[in-house]
Order: sequence, then structure tokens, then C-alpha cells
Amino acid sequence: MPFTPFHLGPGLLIGLIFFPLLYLPAVLLGSIIVDVEPLSFLILGLPVLHLFFHTFLGATIMALILALIVFLLQELLGSIMRVFRLPQKASPMNITLAALIGAYSHIILDAFLYPEMQPFWPLLGNPFLGLVSSSTVYLFCIICFIIAIPLYIFQIWRIKQQTKKMII
Repeated sequence: MPFTPFHLGPGLLIGLIFFPLLYLPAVLLGSIIVDVEPLSFLILGLPVLHLFFHTFLGATIMALILALIVFLLQELLGSIMRVFRLPQKASPMNITLAALIGAYSHIILDAFLYPEMQPFWPLLGNPFLGLVSSSTVYLFCIICFIIAIPLYIFQIWRIKQQTKKMII
């Protein structure tokens, strides 16, 4: 997608649906980190934007590196999560799984749009290409974000209720 923020809609929705099982910052970062590749290609003026890291293999490598970074920065990320009133315990498992899910969601969404993508590389071809229109993919991302807003409010309320029960 030309605008990586579109990927945040599905990432946010997935992260909030499975909160606290998935570490939300890792899902969100995983859903956009893959676009470091096309960004660097654009900066270098290269004509192809989606290569190795836009495959499931490349996204797996990127997500595992991201998981390590998130694990190392979990104190900082935890502070940010408290600002958004979503405190969350991080573990190597929920961080890694979240980063992988975020990265894989990115690959699937982009695979509908870009003919140069080979999501199952080293197998050639893109079975997702053209199955749905680009406008449908963008609309899906927007709808995911819209649905995530009340879910975010619900999660804040749920955490507040759990905190009240622990105090009583």
C-alpha cells in the first residue's frame, strides 16, 4: 500500500480483539515494519518496491528481528501503552506471535495489490493478486480502524473494571 498507515487499521483491530494475548505494540509495528523495504527502494530510486521482505519468508525474518527489538524496548513501549490506558504484560511469546501476525497481515493485504510480489517465494506467483480490488483492500483497512475505535474504548473499560475488582 502506498500509505503504510492503512495497515494500522487491521493491525489495531487484531491487536485489540486478542488483547492481552498479543502484545499490541508488536502487532502495530509488525503491520508496518515490512514497508521499510519499499521506502528504502523509493529513496534509492529503484523501480521495484516489493521484493524479499514482501514474502512470508522475508516478513518472518523481519518480524523476528522486530520481536527482539520490541522485547528489548518493552519498558519504553509499556510507558507508551500506559499513556493510551492499555497496560499490558509482555512476554517473548506474545511479542513474537504479535510481530508475526502483524507482518503476515501486511503481506496478505499487499499481495492483493502488487504484481511484483511473490508472497510464497521461493515459489513463484502471487495467488492473491487481483482477487479483490485495491479500493476494497483500502476500504477494508479503513473499516478495521473504525471498528477498532469502540473496541479500544471497551478494552479501556474492561481494564478499569478488572482494576476495580482487584482493589475491592
